Amino acid sequence: MEHYSGGIIIGLALVLFVALFFALFFWRRARNQTKHLQAFIDAEYDTLSSLAQDHPLADKLADICELVETQIPDCFASVMMVNTQRTALDAVAVKSLPPEFTKALQNLPIAEGVGACGTAAALKQPVVVEDMLIDPRFEVFLALIDQYKLRAAWSFPVFSPTDRRLLGTFALYSTQARIPDAEEARLIERSRDLISLVIAQHQDRIDRLRSEQQTASLFEHNPEAVFTLNLDGFFTSLNKAGEKLLELPVEQVIGRHYETNLVEEDHALMRRHFEAAKEGEPQHYQVRILNSRGVLKKLELTNIPMIVDGKITGVHGIAKDITQQSEYEERLQIFNRSVEASTNGVVISDARRPGFPIIYINPAFSDISGYQPEEIIGRNCRILQGADTDPNTVREISAALREQREIRCVIRNYRKDGKPFWNELIISPVRDVNHEVSHFVGLQNDISERVEREAELAYNAEHDVLTGLPNRTALERFLQRSVANNSARVYVLFIDLDGFKPVNDSLGHECGDHILVQTAKRLSSVMPKHDLLARFGGDEFVAVIQSAQTDESVIPIARKILETFDAPFAYDDAEVSLSAAIGIASSEIAVKNPNELIQHADVAMYEAKRRGSGTYQWFSPDLDLDTQQQITLRAQLQEAIQKAQFEVFYQPIVSRSGGIVGVEALVRWAHPERGYISPADFIPLAERTGQIVAIGNWVLEQACKDLATLRESGVAQVSVNFSPMQFYRDDFIETVAGLIKKYAIKPNQLVAEITENVLLRDSAGALRMMAELRELGLEIALDDFGTGFASLSYLNVIPAQKLKIDRCFVQDIDSNSRNAAITRGMLTMAAELGIEVVGEGVETEAERDYLTRYACDFMQGYLFCKPLPLSDLLTWLDHK
Repeated sequence: MEHYSGGIIIGLALVLFVALFFALFFWRRARNQTKHLQAFIDAEYDTLSSLAQDHPLADKLADICELVETQIPDCFASVMMVNTQRTALDAVAVKSLPPEFTKALQNLPIAEGVGACGTAAALKQPVVVEDMLIDPRFEVFLALIDQYKLRAAWSFPVFSPTDRRLLGTFALYSTQARIPDAEEARLIERSRDLISLVIAQHQDRIDRLRSEQQTASLFEHNPEAVFTLNLDGFFTSLNKAGEKLLELPVEQVIGRHYETNLVEEDHALMRRHFEAAKEGEPQHYQVRILNSRGVLKKLELTNIPMIVDGKITGVHGIAKDITQQSEYEERLQIFNRSVEASTNGVVISDARRPGFPIIYINPAFSDISGYQPEEIIGRNCRILQGADTDPNTVREISAALREQREIRCVIRNYRKDGKPFWNELIISPVRDVNHEVSHFVGLQNDISERVEREAELAYNAEHDVLTGLPNRTALERFLQRSVANNSARVYVLFIDLDGFKPVNDSLGHECGDHILVQTAKRLSSVMPKHDLLARFGGDEFVAVIQSAQTDESVIPIARKILETFDAPFAYDDAEVSLSAAIGIASSEIAVKNPNELIQHADVAMYEAKRRGSGTYQWFSPDLDLDTQQQITLRAQLQEAIQKAQFEVFYQPIVSRSGGIVGVEALVRWAHPERGYISPADFIPLAERTGQIVAIGNWVLEQACKDLATLRESGVAQVSVNFSPMQFYRDDFIETVAGLIKKYAIKPNQLVAEITENVLLRDSAGALRMMAELRELGLEIALDDFGTGFASLSYLNVIPAQKLKIDRCFVQDIDSNSRNAAITRGMLTMAAELGIEVVGEGVETEAERDYLTRYACDFMQGYLFCKPLPLSDLLTWLDHK
């Protein structure tokens, strides 16, 4: 019984022990499962937490690897991603294996046979290897496998969830040679899908950030002002360019209305476009604003409606500052209009194309050349050149174009109709922004009239207007050149007509001109080639002979010249016979200046005249004695001008009743050694040398200066003699006007006495100057009337108020019937013409009475008073 009981006890104890063992076994197993479950839950939480937060991609993928490793024992997970070239894989997440393993898997080629991952990526399908040690695809990795005690490799390709694009691989490496069971395979696939979503999410985030940064850059770094307005027109955003445009910080702009800086005149315009943009229509227009400094800016605005969830929430704006561009365009329009309206021809050619073809011409160019744009665009300006175009100028233009430099020239071109014209041309290179010549601009001006006028002036400057022969200027230049360039002798022949003055006086100026023209033709016909014949002045001609070698060879030329006068000159129905005298000078006689040869020939000519007409005379030094005296007197005259050795004497002019109405200013030379020199001795010399101009100007100024004193003594007018030489000077009128202004001369206080000879050289010019003297307030008196070369017809054209009868007609007028007849005729004619008459040289009471009887208006002469210095005249007037 006890044995039974003990057995029972032992059995019970054994059952209890087995129960306790199983209880302990299941307790311990449950405890291990709880720990494993807790570890899985913790890993899953960490993974989900990592995915939910903005952790780096590698950390998120590593958390997924850790989660998988907690569920599949003895395995190591890794994620590899395709590189940007899509040619290899790089390990981005390996949780439990050391970094050396990760480093060894970088840049793994995507190719079949390269391990499990390279093959899976290449085939785009899972590759499950039970034992890597016996798989040939892992031969190159055996050392790595052995180092980390790995056996199995399971690799799954990872695709994009949207387009099935290969993203990389998800692989597990087991320490045991096996393949995953069904549960593990499902876990791996779910993990791979999760990895796909994580990578896609990451790439979407990267794309979104890049897009946001691009949008921000487009806003912040846009060189144009970018802004947004709410539906009420208030600013809600503004970029840096907008701040710079307005010169205001964005904080002061946000909340402002767009009209704040807008020019008031543009309010309605922008409001219309803003409302249209709010209706969904993009707008493009221009407005003006004033920035914070009050500077006016012109903007080109683009308004775009902002649409959110299908509704317009505001207006987006882009403002481009076109102030400078607008100014450029305005200047360009002005330039275009100016070029189109220019009277100068404008041509633009392309410097980058062969031949520099024309790309533009303005209307003025068409007017000048006759070519229309369609006829010349694309062609070269050489089309304007012709037979007489100077080739040297053409070469200069070509060189300038080749060297890309400016050129100014005058060229003879041809119009479309073949007519030539003178073209003043300026060609300038035009450079682009890179400072390279891109075009040439040519300015053309038709200066044909100017060139012809200059040629005419140049011709007239060296030619006699009447005969067309070279004048004194050309003569002297030719003589200088001949003496300088010739080692042989040069001869000068001075030719003077005998009997010309009486013919001119009796037959008139027109007949005299005809004889001079015919004389020039006759003399020219016998002149040797390469020699010069010039008109020296009046009826004097000078020939320069450089073709003769000896004195004997000159004599036949002189004789031929004299023979040209054998035949009479025909004029209308009259025949006029003249002769000539010739003086000859040779360069064999040394002279300081070649022009002295003319003086020598002149001296010889007077000797020829003294010996009789129709002959010639050679110059010799003994003939020069008188000439030397003339030269000495001329030098002394010049010194007198410089030292003001002249005095003005005044001779009264009286009326018929004996009242003093004026005085005539007469010059006297007070020589320091010889005393007073008669005007008859120095005035003709001064006329020949041109010194009369300086003397005449001095007398005029002295008379103007004395006029105020004379008027205080009751003298109303001063008459001043004007030389014809003064009329030949361009500054004559200007000089007279200056003195009138300087001394405040009133109209009719000054009388200009001129002789008929002033009309001989240039009658039209002389008459014009007389008219200008009248405009200055001067009266005109025709002096020495009837003694000069002019005809009575000049009384019709000369604007004279007075006519002075020369003393040769007044002398013995009471007893000389011829003088009396001529004088009565002049008085009657002047009365009919309304011209006052002054009788000169009245010395007797009989002469005075005769002139008074025939109504002569005024008289002057020794009978009344001799010419007196100013002080003596004033004394005489006081006792009058």
